[in-house]
Amino acid sequence: MNAARPRREYGAFFSLSIGPSAGGGSASGGKFAVVVSKKVSPKAVVRNLIKRRTRDALRHKLKNFDKPLLLAFHAKPAARDAAFDDIARDIHALLSRI
Repeated sequence: MNAARPRREYGAFFSLSIGPSAGGGSASGGKFAVVVSKKVSPKAVVRNLIKRRTRDALRHKLKNFDKPLLLAFHAKPAARDAAFDDIARDIHALLSRI
């Protein structure tokens, strides 16, 4: 069955895993997680900075997102040196492919 496997999309700074929401159609908007491994940066300060920038960019993009999906953003090493605007553009591009 293909329902158990998440769909994947790849961007410049993130890979996105997309799965159906466990709540079915009752959820308003998507839920998301941001994963930044130690391979991206061994420093927690840098990992947390990437997470904060990503969450902030996602808040603006998911306001009008009506699909009940689970989204997992996995940061790539290139995200370490990315500016907020670059992260926001990559997230917008990934979400537009859904």
